Amino acid sequence: MRFLLNFKSFMKAWRDYPLETNKTLAERYIVQELIGEGSYGLIYKCTDRISGSSVAVKQARPSKGSRAENFLKREADILKTVGHPQIPEYIDLFKDKNGAYLVMSFLHGDTFEDLIFDQGKRLTEEDCVRYTLDLLDLVEHIHQKGLVHLDLRIPNVFIHDGRLYLIDFGLARKIGEPPPRERPPGMGFPFIRSSSGRFKTAEIQTDLFDIGHFMLFLLYSSFEPDDSPSSKANDRIWQEELDLSDELRQILERLLELRKPYAGIHHLKEDLLRLRRLHDEYGESTES
Repeated sequence: MRFLLNFKSFMKAWRDYPLETNKTLAERYIVQELIGEGSYGLIYKCTDRISGSSVAVKQARPSKGSRAENFLKREADILKTVGHPQIPEYIDLFKDKNGAYLVMSFLHGDTFEDLIFDQGKRLTEEDCVRYTLDLLDLVEHIHQKGLVHLDLRIPNVFIHDGRLYLIDFGLARKIGEPPPRERPPGMGFPFIRSSSGRFKTAEIQTDLFDIGHFMLFLLYSSFEPDDSPSSKANDRIWQEELDLSDELRQILERLLELRKPYAGIHHLKEDLLRLRRLHDEYGESTES
C-alpha cells in the first residue's frame, strides 16, 4: 500500500512538473520562469512573441484533470466580465497536449505577502486603513458586476507605484451561486473561525470577512510579541495584542462577525473614511 501511495505521489509530481524555460506555447508565448503555484494551477511569466511584452500564463494542473480546466475556463469568463485596469486583463485561452492555459496581462510589483514576510515591511494603522480603502474600490467594482472574489488574501493583492492590484479569480463566483468546495476552511488567522462554512451560497459577506483577515495581517506586521517567560502573550486575543484605536477595533469586530456584521461595502467605506479623517486630524494636531 505504501508503494502505491508513493507511486501515486510521484506520478502527480511528474505530471505537474513545471514547463522548461524558453518553451513556446501556442507558437506565441515563450516561458521565462515559474512565478506562482496554486492548488489548481501553475503560473508562468512569458514573453508574447507578437507584442514583445510580458504576460502571465496560468496552466491548469495536469494532475487535476478536467476539474482544473473547468476552473480555468470559469476564471477566464470572469476576467472578461470584470474589466478593470487594476485587475489582470484576459488575453487568450487555449489547450495543447499538456492541458489548458489562460493568458493574462502581467502585473509588476510585490504582493503584501512579499512585503510583510520577505521584506519585513512594518505597516501602521494608518497604512492599513489607506490600503484597505484602495482594496475596497476594487472589491466594490467586482460586487457591482454581480461577483464575489472569495480569495482576498495577502498573496493575491499586489502593490506597484502606490497602486493596488487584485489577482487570482480562480475561486470567484456569481453572487448566489454555491461556493467552491476548494475554498480552504481557514483562510486567515487560525484563532478566528472561518465564515466559509456558514454560507450555502457565495455572498458579499464572505469577502468582507476575508478583508478583516487581510487587515489583521497588515496590522500584525508591526506587532512585537513579549518574549519574557512571564508573558501570557500566547493566550491573548488580537484585541489585546494589537495597539489599535477603538474605531478600528470596532470595524474589525464587525468584519469578523464579532459584532453586527456589515451588510455591504458602502457602510464599511464610510467608517474607514471617517477613521482616516481622524488620523489626519490627529497628525495635524501633533505637528502644530
